[in-house]
Amino acid sequence: MDYGYGGASFGGGGGGFVPGETTSPSGGRSEANNTTLRPVTIKQILDATQPFPEANYTIDGQDVSSIVFVGQVRNISTQATNVTYKLDDGTGEIEAKQWVTPSEDMDTTDDLGKEGKDRNGVDVNGYAKVFARLKSLMGDRKVLNAHCVRPLTDINELHFHFLESAAVHLFHTRGPPPSAGGAGGTGAGAGAGGDAAMGGLDGTGGALPAMTPVAKRVFNLLKTEPQTNEGLHAQLIAAKLSLPPSDVVGAAHELINAGLIFSTIDDDTYSVW
Repeated sequence: MDYGYGGASFGGGGGGFVPGETTSPSGGRSEANNTTLRPVTIKQILDATQPFPEANYTIDGQDVSSIVFVGQVRNISTQATNVTYKLDDGTGEIEAKQWVTPSEDMDTTDDLGKEGKDRNGVDVNGYAKVFARLKSLMGDRKVLNAHCVRPLTDINELHFHFLESAAVHLFHTRGPPPSAGGAGGTGAGAGAGGDAAMGGLDGTGGALPAMTPVAKRVFNLLKTEPQTNEGLHAQLIAAKLSLPPSDVVGAAHELINAGLIFSTIDDDTYSVW
């Protein structure tokens, strides 16, 4: 499936595309021609803009219509013809409406069934993955028409989605990553001159920004040390490098600001991009 990432397809970790989920009977002609399924965060949805009225929304300057996002379910409201989900992914909060037909015999007397789950198996306070179309109403109000809402069966789907969204965002804002062959000449020069300024290569042939000696040691450890998907905690990094934990945290903030690493399960656990 095309995610708008240079024609690349993403799969695995629950991020795969379910056939038939990009079509909508209510979509207009411009939406029907747009088959790109874009992984996004809720903040990206809230910040999406329209170049002109009735046009598709754009994110990072790219046309978007079909989107996929994950979030924690804060509320489920069941009506005779639709179910409205309020979701929060830590970057923002938004509602998605899934329309249903009367033949599905929805019970409108109670939002949730006896097991505390809705008809899709989605639970309040649980996590869900939503495939939807981003549309607009009068007054620039954004509306999400969901055509698939399902519970997450593996928490790794949540982490995978955020990494996937970040990768697509970086592609559209900074361009594709340099190839090993294409960066050969410039990479060598950057590495030779960068070492004096505590720079070097980032492992893909791209030049690293100048950094302090401690930040370089932390970055090199995160690149080479075997670790889980959660990364390494600051205390463990400090023990391995024989550094004070405060120095490691300061170096980590430097690397985060440079876009080289990110925090994972908490503010003091880090992994490289």
